[in-house]
Amino acid sequence: MTAKQHFSTVLNDMEGIVFQHPYHAFVLLAIMIEVLGKCLSSALWQQKGQSHKDFNRAINKYASLKKYDTVPNMYYSLRCGLAHVLLIKNGIILAPERNDLSQNIIGCKDLYRDLCQAWNDIITGVIKTAKNLDEEILPIHDGVSGTTKTIVYS
Repeated sequence: MTAKQHFSTVLNDMEGIVFQHPYHAFVLLAIMIEVLGKCLSSALWQQKGQSHKDFNRAINKYASLKKYDTVPNMYYSLRCGLAHVLLIKNGIILAPERNDLSQNIIGCKDLYRDLCQAWNDIITGVIKTAKNLDEEILPIHDGVSGTTKTIVYS
């Protein structure tokens, strides 16, 4: 599966989670911000030590995400808090619907729409990527992708 196919699928599949389980969706959305930043870097996808740079690169480069630069410590409060312990850190508030960034409130549906717009900017060439998104990055074996496998316990 190519990078373009993989990340398009992930983003499309998130929609149901955004509408039904917004808190869970924030985990994926925070990681997707980082992925969008990685698209702009020539470093390898799995390059260590780049998370903070990639996250901030996405916030600063994509027009639809620039507004989130007003949220203090968004990388640490949102991405690190959720990615490491499934908890946000002080300073931000998560809401299921709309942003009120003047109050540091991040709305799940608004963030999702903004990420979709950023991804569309890559796909349509508005933003130039440093990566070849047509490159195969995720092997598919018998309907199982990457290293994910469903194990049935009896």
